[in-house]
Amino acid sequence: MPTDAVEIAVRWRDSARFTAWLDAAYGQRWNARWSEFGGLRLEPEEPGEHRWQTRYGQLRAQMCEELPEAIEVRHGHRSYRVVPLVAVELTDPRAAELLRRHRQRTPGSVG
Repeated sequence: MPTDAVEIAVRWRDSARFTAWLDAAYGQRWNARWSEFGGLRLEPEEPGEHRWQTRYGQLRAQMCEELPEAIEVRHGHRSYRVVPLVAVELTDPRAAELLRRHRQRTPGSVG
């Protein structure tokens, strides 16, 4: 499924490492006031959306005390640890609406 940004979960205690990665990846933070990336400090602790543009593309982060429970999804020879879809649906209203619309359009979809 195409996406405009990768969404990740980051523990608050890993914030300094995450900020260092953002800096190395030429990150720029989303500035809602100007509706563009840039002009704000990178650190997640600073006010603003947890959304950045990096040389790898856009990134959104959910900052949390502990990482959510994950399941393993395999694609080809690679494994990815992801949050179960039902958990995403329960915690993210935008994702819930997207899934609802998808299920309405897709005959025989599960859920």
